Amino acid sequence: MYRVLLHRNAAKVYEKLDEKTVARINKNIDSLKGNPFYGKNIKRLRGELQGRYRLRVGGYRIIYRVDEGEKAVIIEDIGLRGNVY
Repeated sequence: MYRVLLHRNAAKVYEKLDEKTVARINKNIDSLKGNPFYGKNIKRLRGELQGRYRLRVGGYRIIYRVDEGEKAVIIEDIGLRGNVY
């Protein structure tokens, strides 16, 4: 089981989201605790973001990396598709 941590940039965005969006994001974040590498809406990123993953939640994208040593998922950014990459 992985721990989920929010980077301060992601936390700032998270705090400003409406309740409905937060509920959807929380549900998807919980799924990362079991297996952060594979899923219907998970994609490994390439290029500048290599080593990170993307979780799609409606129009939002959650960018995260996995620390195997610490068994942690670090959410680095949350944002709309056009703004997060």
